[in-house]
This record gives sequence, structure tokens and C-alpha cells, in this order.
Amino acid sequence: MDSQYPSAAQDESTFGDSKLDPNQVVPLYHQIYLILRERIIEGHYDTKPLPGELVLAEQFNVSRVTMRRALQDLVKEGLVARGRGKGTFVKPRTESRNSSVGQSQLLSASAMRLQASGDSSDLQLITSKRIIPPPDIATLLHLPSDAIVEKLIRIRQLEGQPVAHLTSFIPQDLSGRICRRRLREFPILVLLEEAGVKVAKARQTISARLADASVAYALGVPVGAPLLAISRVAYDENGRPVQVLKGLYRPDRYDYRIELSRKQAKGQSSWQHVNEVEFAFEMHQQDLSHF
Repeated sequence: MDSQYPSAAQDESTFGDSKLDPNQVVPLYHQIYLILRERIIEGHYDTKPLPGELVLAEQFNVSRVTMRRALQDLVKEGLVARGRGKGTFVKPRTESRNSSVGQSQLLSASAMRLQASGDSSDLQLITSKRIIPPPDIATLLHLPSDAIVEKLIRIRQLEGQPVAHLTSFIPQDLSGRICRRRLREFPILVLLEEAGVKVAKARQTISARLADASVAYALGVPVGAPLLAISRVAYDENGRPVQVLKGLYRPDRYDYRIELSRKQAKGQSSWQHVNEVEFAFEMHQQDLSHF
């Protein structure tokens, strides 16, 4: 029986929100490469073949030559394999492509409170829909592959300017308990706690990512601009995952700070935290237009 809810691949089957910008310094083929690369990494294609070269060219409104160059770059990176008459397939994930999950570290309680506390920034709700999640999200939430989750995309703004692109995945039974009208006002964890969920800890990974076309448009940066990427899984007091957050932050408007001191232990020096992690939204003057 077909599910009434779209899978991750179906949810991203068109590229209407991934606008290419022919006026950018970044070539069109590289903009397409970035879009497809992120969707492959996020599991949108799973083991199914990508649409054909001609179909993709029509969806992106580019020539087949441009489309072929983008696919060639994906092949060079080892993300896909192409065979004459067989199509383009995503290669199975390797350990290196999943290593960020295993290397996550616990987020301190006070940093969680700061991240979830109200501040002077505003939230704009872009998407709220129920879907079958990508395989990696289902795994992080400890859910079966056919489970339903709510996917929320919000833009955090400061002084009217976009700062962060936030994508949350929440188990269906928990998302129904959230006050919908407050999604534009408060962080998800605050709403979950108001609904009775006792959030106890989180595992967080901080890395970097290049902006694809849809994120670049939402954050007002060029395609390919560097972004601070935060991936976080929050757990309740029983160890159940209650939220997966994928946050992309403009580095010119968001700081991650930590104070360290040099300590001696067993004849060796090492760095240790002095204060808790500090997150700060600030309007810097750094210009990202050259990226």
C-alpha cells in the first residue's frame, strides 16, 4: 500500500526551491553539483537512481553539457557511479561519510539552555510537513524506515536579517503535542518541554558546509558560501531521541565561543574548559559576497 506521506526523495523530487543564479561567480554546473551533493549526503536518493541527465537538465533549466559536467564532478568525488544505459546511482555510504555522527560530543546543559532561551531574534516558519524521513534521520531518531516524522524548516532572523536556516525532524507522536502558533516564536526544545517532554541531554557536531541554492536564497548569501553547520540530536530523560536539528548559520552573523585554560595532568599539558560554551548572534560587517 502506498503511503500518504512523501518519502525524503519524493519530498525533494523537484528543484523549484533551488534557484540557480546565472549572475553568480560560481558556475551553473557547480551550483547544480552543490545541490545534488547535499541531497545525496542527506539520503534523499537512497539507493534509487538519480533522474536521467535530460530530465535533470530540464528541471534545472540548463543545457545537457552543463548537467553532464555537474554529474561528472559527483562521480569524481565518489558519490555516484554512472553506467552507459544504466543511469546514475548513489554509491553506498562509507564510514568516512557517516563519521560525524560517531564523533558527536555531549552538549553542556547550560549551552542547551542558552541555545533554547528566548533572545532578540525572530523565527520565520517556512515548511511544516509530515514525511517519511531519510534513512540517516530515521536512524538518529531510533525509528523504523517507514515511520512518520514532522519536518520543520525555519529561518532565524536578527534585526530583520537572516542568520540561520534550521531544519528539525520530530517523531510524529511528539510533534502533535507542540503548540502550532508558537512555532514562529520559540525554539523547538522549548515547545517540547512545554508539552511535557523532559529534555535531558544532546549530542552535537559542529562542522562546515557550502550553501546550496535553496539555503543560499533563504540566508541571502551566494551559492557556495561557507556556513557553520550544527547537527544535534536531543534526548529525553529515558534516552529517547526527541529531535534532530540541522542548523546552518551565517559565519558573519553567528559566533561560537569557548574559553580554555592550560592544565597539567600526569606531566602533560592539555586544554580544559574554563567557562561553558557561548553562542552569540551578532551583526558583523564581514562580507560574504566574494565567496
